[in-house]
Amino acid sequence: MTHTATANEVEHDPHKYFWVAVYLLIIFVGALPLFGLRVPQIAPYLPTLIVHEFAAFAFIGHTFFSNIWSLRIRRNLPREIGIWARAHMRILCLSVTGPMAVIVPLTGLMVVENWGGLENAPWAWDAYLAFWLICAISVVPDVIRYARNRHADEPMHGMVNGGIRAMIATVLTFYILIAMIAKVSVIAQYM
Repeated sequence: MTHTATANEVEHDPHKYFWVAVYLLIIFVGALPLFGLRVPQIAPYLPTLIVHEFAAFAFIGHTFFSNIWSLRIRRNLPREIGIWARAHMRILCLSVTGPMAVIVPLTGLMVVENWGGLENAPWAWDAYLAFWLICAISVVPDVIRYARNRHADEPMHGMVNGGIRAMIATVLTFYILIAMIAKVSVIAQYM
């Protein structure tokens, strides 16, 4: 069963502007380090790096593999199982994706303080920009969408849009890995 939202349904969302404001506030605050806000390191380098790496691993692994699992189930199995898979994705999104999307950049900003912040580590600036774009394009909208849970009974709702956003996020994730491993910058050198 497919469902196309009509103009009346979209306008019938009485909290739409509140959630748009929440989205914009999160994205604005997340952009501040790109313009010089520094996050002080509150723990020694190595433990902070370990937390950052494990959180990033959990974020990427969960997001990538659970989304593939959910897509397969929601597309190929009966509607009831698709509803269950969407409910399970909601739990994972709110308990893993959301928190890791906060822990990864915060600990990353703390780790990069050892190099003098983002302005002295252009590869980290590029990686932070790419992660910020991932959050703006995919993570924050998904967390808000799953938190609101307006389409819990429609397992395929938002799958095409989410898939497109996920592909963009995947490309940005590969760029983050290249920038962080090779310590190369493509964007920051022009800023």
